[in-house]
Amino acid sequence: MNGKRFSENKARKNGFYLALAVCLVAMGIAAWSTYDAVHNYLAPEAGKTSSGSVQSQVPKAQGGKTVSQAVDDDPEAPRSSASSAPVRQTVGSVTGKEESSKPESSEVQQPESALPEETVSSEPQIPVNAPIYEISEELIHPLQSKELHKAYSAGAPVYSETMKDWRIHTGMDEKAESGEEVYACGNGQVKRTYTDRMLGNVIEIEHGDYEFFYCGLGENFLVKEGDTVTKGQAIGTVTAVPFEAAEEPHLHLEVRRDGIYIDPESILKGQE
Repeated sequence: MNGKRFSENKARKNGFYLALAVCLVAMGIAAWSTYDAVHNYLAPEAGKTSSGSVQSQVPKAQGGKTVSQAVDDDPEAPRSSASSAPVRQTVGSVTGKEESSKPESSEVQQPESALPEETVSSEPQIPVNAPIYEISEELIHPLQSKELHKAYSAGAPVYSETMKDWRIHTGMDEKAESGEEVYACGNGQVKRTYTDRMLGNVIEIEHGDYEFFYCGLGENFLVKEGDTVTKGQAIGTVTAVPFEAAEEPHLHLEVRRDGIYIDPESILKGQE
């Protein structure tokens, strides 16, 4: 009986010590956890100074210098726009008055000396189709007599003694002596010299906006194609007009503008 009680007391003591050991282990673990948490919490505050301000962490470059010092020492290192921007000095800093700065143009002004030569040149440009002669303000009759033989019919048919029919007279006839000289009515340029079956030998001369056809001339032209003539210059002599051969000697003169027949007498009188 006594031995059984002794065993029970011993077992109770062992259980008590086991429970005590477990409690001590648990307390140790709790204490370590608390210490670790407190240490991690206080670690970032270690960088503070005694006054409570935080010291900036400046990265070090090679040679113990800071990054900003290394950039300042390196002439090829890029610099910030704030530190490298040039200081603009206005006129006001010298005269004592302030002037508003004008916005600078983004376009580069090219000096006048660098412009192309044709841009700087002040010589007048001559139109491509400009006449190579001075256009006469007034025109003269091609013959000295200035005597009208047959007028321009203005689209109305007239009887032809040579052709024995009625036809439109597209020009103006002036009386002349056979072999009489014919003169240019104004300054102009010879466009053609040719022979026509009905009109005979013809000289076509441009006088400004008009084309003059001097018809019924002799074979010896006094001008050639491309020549420039002056007002009153002799260009040929009167011979005969084939389709008007039955009439007395005369010069047949036709005038056209843009290919349309015009009354030569009105042009010579300046009425057109």
